[in-house]
Amino acid sequence: MTGIAAPPLPEPGKRKLRRLQSLSRQSAWLFAVAQYGYPIVGGLVSMFQLESRVLSIPFRIAVALFSSWLILTTKRLRMDGWRRLMLLIWFLYVLRVLHDWVFPNLDGADYALQFFIASCVLPALALMKAGAFDQRKFALAGLMVAGVGTVMSLLATMFGGADVQDTAVSSGRLSLAALDPGSLGHLATSAMLCGFIVWRGVGLRARICLAAVFVPLLWCLVLTGSKAPALALVLCMGLWALRNGQAWKFAILAAPLLALALASEGNPLAARLSGSQDDESTMDRLVILQDSFSQIAGSPIVGSAFVELNSGYYPHNVFVEAGLAMGIPIALLFLALMVFASWRAWKTLRGEWALLGLLYFQGLFAASTSGAIFGAITLWLPLAILPGSPLAARSARGSEPAGGALGEGLERA
Repeated sequence: MTGIAAPPLPEPGKRKLRRLQSLSRQSAWLFAVAQYGYPIVGGLVSMFQLESRVLSIPFRIAVALFSSWLILTTKRLRMDGWRRLMLLIWFLYVLRVLHDWVFPNLDGADYALQFFIASCVLPALALMKAGAFDQRKFALAGLMVAGVGTVMSLLATMFGGADVQDTAVSSGRLSLAALDPGSLGHLATSAMLCGFIVWRGVGLRARICLAAVFVPLLWCLVLTGSKAPALALVLCMGLWALRNGQAWKFAILAAPLLALALASEGNPLAARLSGSQDDESTMDRLVILQDSFSQIAGSPIVGSAFVELNSGYYPHNVFVEAGLAMGIPIALLFLALMVFASWRAWKTLRGEWALLGLLYFQGLFAASTSGAIFGAITLWLPLAILPGSPLAARSARGSEPAGGALGEGLERA
């Protein structure tokens, strides 16, 4: 039985569809560049041996301006309880960092405040207001930007004359002077997660090309020797497989890849996982965590500072940092926000919002093991779009599929 073709859209509907699709492309590039563009800047700084601020400050300004333009040119933001709680936490955190900058003048508070507003808050608000999520466009843009940054760093380190960190020389881990192994590892993981979404919607030839791209991405992840990005990749793909009833397929595919990665001689990741090297960074973080708990106990209601005061560093765990900066009551609200978001992300793993679920879980894992609230771009941006309904609407059958908020916008149009 043949289906009945949908009637063609009237001209006003076509114009609205074109505007929505254009807005979706802009949102996709903002999403990808805001999250994965900064490591590219770090790679360029290391390759050409430049002062970091020469490129990083103009990049942040460009992201902030692009975000502000989208905020001003899109419709009114629809507020719900989910977004109100998120905005409240952002507001209180900004007040904390602003206080630490103006009064005790803590080292790095001015940078943290500027980075948080320009790189996290403004892009997240722009994406929330635009409401134009399209999974395919976002995945393609993310794969291109994160993939370029990963491969560029890999080639620059192995064959170029880029500056590398002093610790990388002794440990053998892949990194650049302005891009630590953890950031580079998470960049490769993000590229593979975006590539996985693209993989599911293309034919055989495109999959062969994607497979060729996955090889250097996976090899870069192995060479960084970073445990958190590798575990994040396994966690995210395992959650997707469990949600979609394909856990056995994931186990069959992951087992030989994991065995190959761990069995390679001179492999930084295998060395760190096996404990054959002294992991000083982990021990240092444990000390910072212990001091952070003592600091929280000294000011449990309103918090004390955005960093742990003995070391001057953030505790590398956003849940501990929330109590440190804003007190235990707001830390519990932050925990509730993340628990609810995790539930929504789990629901999205089956459907046209799966990309956001995968990237949210990666961002949450990264922020819990090595992140800071002010720099958790890969957590805040997927979280900003998650409140949209996971029941993605589609455009007319004869036009391009529009996933998520784009489809909802088309229906409202």
